[in-house]
Amino acid sequence: MKIHYTLDDSAARLPLTIRSADALWDHAAELRGGPGVQLVELTTQYVLNTGATLFDEMAHYFEEGTPSEADPYALAYCYAHRGQLEDLLSDLHDAQSGLVALHEVAEMFPIAFTRDLQLTLALTAVGAPAFGYVRTYSDSEGEEYHGMVVNLAQARAHLESILGQFSLDLLIRVIRHGFFNHEGFLLAYANYRQATGRITEKLSDRLKDILMSRGIAWYLSYRHDLAFYDRVLNLDDIRLSDYVDRCNATITNSRKKRATDDTPDEWLPGQQPNDHYLDLVGYYAARAIAAAHGVARLREAIVQGAEYFIETYNALGKPAINLKPRL
Repeated sequence: MKIHYTLDDSAARLPLTIRSADALWDHAAELRGGPGVQLVELTTQYVLNTGATLFDEMAHYFEEGTPSEADPYALAYCYAHRGQLEDLLSDLHDAQSGLVALHEVAEMFPIAFTRDLQLTLALTAVGAPAFGYVRTYSDSEGEEYHGMVVNLAQARAHLESILGQFSLDLLIRVIRHGFFNHEGFLLAYANYRQATGRITEKLSDRLKDILMSRGIAWYLSYRHDLAFYDRVLNLDDIRLSDYVDRCNATITNSRKKRATDDTPDEWLPGQQPNDHYLDLVGYYAARAIAAAHGVARLREAIVQGAEYFIETYNALGKPAINLKPRL
């Protein structure tokens, strides 16, 4: 697989740089045409059901001296913390070459699979109130595009809430591995499944596929500092055994359903690995396979499918994931 990307900071740099109505008009073309700005606008408009553009909201701010009542791009927060965000953006700009390691994602797929994946990666200081989000959209001709956004205005609060601390080095690692590589793998895997015609008709097959794909995605997020994330996840043998039991019950109960049937929310993975046992069991299995056989075996599992992944893990003698024998 060949992953091509554009890393764009226009949705962070321009709101922080522009300080007057005159400067806004001087940068109008860039503000309206920057890939990062367009991606942030598409997401904000979709999430908040608004037609407002960032340019229009900034024009209101500089003309009225205050954000609009709705303030969909969170300009009030951005400008209240302008100094901190400018420093953070400057620090990330200095480390920009280390923000992306998507070659690690591409290496997870067979060499013979040469399909291209185009990504826009954006840094922003405005927009929807989430640290990171993925947006897939289509143009008028049906061509599909993928974007990933990191909102620096949410960075400190996100890391302190999830990981209990904040530092520039940790933020860079979270962006590079925890977000870009994690979500990049899931997009790449979906692309691979589509290209190879792998269809999951039964819900049980879908759940096993989720267990494998999200498990590998979390492994790519954590493998560079396993000890740190062991402490964060607090995943001990007792908790793991319980998660495996719940995973087995879920797969067993879903065997008679189709992937297109209504799916209870609790059966689907959450946003973080500790939100859902499928993610944690998948991560543990991917980690165990890589430790025993190397990353090449995970690559083989991607080719062979989720049952091969589970069989390989079960052969390691750890708490087993239920799997009907292949006919």
